[in-house]
Amino acid sequence: MQVLPSGLVVPPLPYAVGLLVATAVLGVALARLGPGVTGRHVLALVPWMAAGGAAHALHQYSAVRPSPVVPPTVDPLVTAPAVYVTTFVAVGVVWVAAALSVDGRAAFEGVTSPAADERSARALGGVGAVVLVGLAGVAVSLALDAGSAAFLWPAVSVAGAVVATLLTYGTLRAYRPAVLAHLAVVVALFAHALDGVSTAVGVDVLGTGERTPIPRMIMDFAGTLPTAPYIGQGWLFVLAKLVVASGIVVLLADYVDEDPTEGNLLLAFVAAVGLGPAANNLTLFLLSGPA
Repeated sequence: MQVLPSGLVVPPLPYAVGLLVATAVLGVALARLGPGVTGRHVLALVPWMAAGGAAHALHQYSAVRPSPVVPPTVDPLVTAPAVYVTTFVAVGVVWVAAALSVDGRAAFEGVTSPAADERSARALGGVGAVVLVGLAGVAVSLALDAGSAAFLWPAVSVAGAVVATLLTYGTLRAYRPAVLAHLAVVVALFAHALDGVSTAVGVDVLGTGERTPIPRMIMDFAGTLPTAPYIGQGWLFVLAKLVVASGIVVLLADYVDEDPTEGNLLLAFVAAVGLGPAANNLTLFLLSGPA
C-alpha cells in the first residue's frame, strides 16, 4: 500500500548535500543559542509555512509551462520534500541573525533574553511576510498574464476555514477551555481547517486529485456514502482533520505549560503540516483559473 504522497523527488546531489549541510549548521547554531519559543514565534512562522507551500505550487505550475517560470537554478530547492528543508534553512538564517543582532557574545554563550526573543519574533514575522507577499505577487502576476486568475475559490476556502476553526474553537472552549490559552493552538487549528477545506474544494468543486494516500482513502470512502451526491466527499476529510488536530493540540497543551519552547515548537510543526499544503492548494487554485 502506498504510504508517501506521489510526486516526491530527490534533488540533484549538490543541492541535497548543500541543504543537509546548511540544516546541520543552522540546527547546531540554534541549539547553541537556545532561543525561547513563544506563541508569538509560532504566529511569526505562519508566513514561512505559507511561503513554502506557495513556492512549491509555482514549481508545479512551472513544470507544465512551455517556458519555466521558476529559474532552473532555484527549482530543485522548491520541489517536494526539499522545499520543507529550504524553508527551514531560510527561517534558521533569519532566526540566528536576529538573535545575534541583540548580543552575539551572550547568545553564543547560551544566554537568551526577552529582548532577543522579541526581536527574533519580529524579524521572523516581518521577513516571512515580505517573502510571502513576493511569492503571492508572482503567482497573481502569472495568473493575470495568462488570463486565468481565479480569486473566488481561494477566498471561499479561507472563509470556510475560518468558520470551521470557530466551530472547533467553540467545541474545545466548552470541554477543554484551558487548551485555548495558547496562541499556537489556534494557529494549528486554523492551519488544518484551511488544509481540509481547500482540499475539499479542490476535490468536490474543481475536480483535482489528491496526492496523499490517507486523505484519498478517506474521501474515497466518503464517496461511497449515500450523502456523496448531495454534499460530496471532501466533508469527511475536513472532519477528520479537525478531530485529529484537536486531539493533538489537547495532548500538547500541557506540554506547552511544562516546557514552552519545545511545546510551541511541536505546535509549530503541527501547524506547518497543515498550512504548507493549504497554501499550495490556494496558489494552485489561483493559477488554474475559473472552474
